Amino acid sequence: MFEWLISKTVHNYKDTENKEVRERYGIIASIFSIALNIIMVIFKLTFGYLTGSVAIVADGYNNLSDIGSNVATLFGFKLAGKHPDSEHPYGHGRIEYIVGMVIAFLILLVGLSSLKEAVIKILAPEEIRFSYYALIALIVSIGFKLWMAYFNSKAGKAIDSSALMAASQDSINDVISTTATLISLVASLFVDWPLDGIIGTLVSLLVLKSGIEIFKDMMTSLLGRAPDPELVKEIQDFVMSYPEVLGIHDLMIHDYGPGRKYMTLHAEVNQNRNIADIHDQIDEIERAVLQKFQILTTIHMDPLDTEDEYTNMLKKRMIETVHHINPSYNIHDFRVVGGNTHTNLIFDVVLPPNDTTPHSDVKKAISEAVSQWMDGTYYCVVEVEHQYY
Repeated sequence: MFEWLISKTVHNYKDTENKEVRERYGIIASIFSIALNIIMVIFKLTFGYLTGSVAIVADGYNNLSDIGSNVATLFGFKLAGKHPDSEHPYGHGRIEYIVGMVIAFLILLVGLSSLKEAVIKILAPEEIRFSYYALIALIVSIGFKLWMAYFNSKAGKAIDSSALMAASQDSINDVISTTATLISLVASLFVDWPLDGIIGTLVSLLVLKSGIEIFKDMMTSLLGRAPDPELVKEIQDFVMSYPEVLGIHDLMIHDYGPGRKYMTLHAEVNQNRNIADIHDQIDEIERAVLQKFQILTTIHMDPLDTEDEYTNMLKKRMIETVHHINPSYNIHDFRVVGGNTHTNLIFDVVLPPNDTTPHSDVKKAISEAVSQWMDGTYYCVVEVEHQYY
C-alpha cells in the first residue's frame, strides 16, 4: 500500500538521493498524516460529545495538537528544500533536525501532561464507566495511528529523514497511550483498582523516555554527528583503490542535512612521481566520490618520500614506538629534515576521539621513548590531533 501510494504521488520515487524526490516524500507523508488526524479529530469529538465521554474528547484535542506537528514537518521539508543562498551557502537541510526537535518538545509536553493526570488519578481515583462507543473509538484510533506510524516510518527510512522518524515515534506513543486507555476501560468491568492512573503513569514515562531520546538524537545531528563507521570504511577502501594514493588521514565529513554532506581528507602520494599526473587522479577521485556517495569532496595531497630507505626505517621505528605507548595511536605525514647540528623527525600523532590525555604528555612520552634508540641530535617535532570518526 505504501509503495503504491508513493509511486502514484512521487515521480521517480526510487531515486531517494534526489533532493526533489526527498522533499516530495516528506510533503506527501505530512499531508497524509494531517488528513488522517483531521478525520480522527472529527470522529473523536463527535463520539465524545454524543456519549458525553470526557476522555474521548480530550483524545480528540490531542490529535488536534498532532496536526500542529504534522504542519511543522510539512513546512520543514519545504524550507529544507530551498536552494542555498548567500546567508546559507550549505543549504537549509538542517531545518529537518529542528523540526525533529519541535516534535520532541511536543512529545515531552504530552508526556508531562499525561504523567500529571495519571498521578492525580492514582491519588484521587475516578470510576471508569465502560462504553461500547468508547471501545469503538479507541480501537479505530489505534488502527489509524498504527497506519500513520507505519507510513511515516517507511517514508523516513526511504529518505533517511529524522523528522519523519520522529513523527512515526510520536504516532507509536499515541498507540501505546490509547492501548493503555483501552486496557483500563476493559479492566474496569472486572476490577476496581485505579488501573487508569497506574497504567497511565507507566505509559507517560515511556513517552517521556522516547521524547528525550528523539531530542538527544536531533541535538547530536545539529552539533555534528560522527559519520557512520561503515560509510567511512567504504570511502577509505574506495579512495585507496586508486594506485596513486598510498594512504589517507584527516578524513572529516560535515553533515548539513540529508543529502548535503561535504568531506575533506588528506591523501598521501609519492613525491617522486609526476605531480600533474597525481593531481589529475585526485580530481578524478573527487568526482567519483561525489557520484558514488553523493558527498562533495576536497582532497589535499601530502607528498611522501617513499624511496629513501633511511626515512622508511625511521618511520617504521617511530610507528613501533608510538604503538608501544598506546596501541590505538597512529602517525602520518612522517618527514625527516636534516641540518648541520640536528635532525628533525616531523610527524602527526592521531589519538582516538575519546582520548583525554594532555597533548604535552603525549609529546613528552614520544620524545623520551625516541631518546632511547636515537642519539641527542634527533628531535621530534610532533603535532597531536584527534580522529574525527
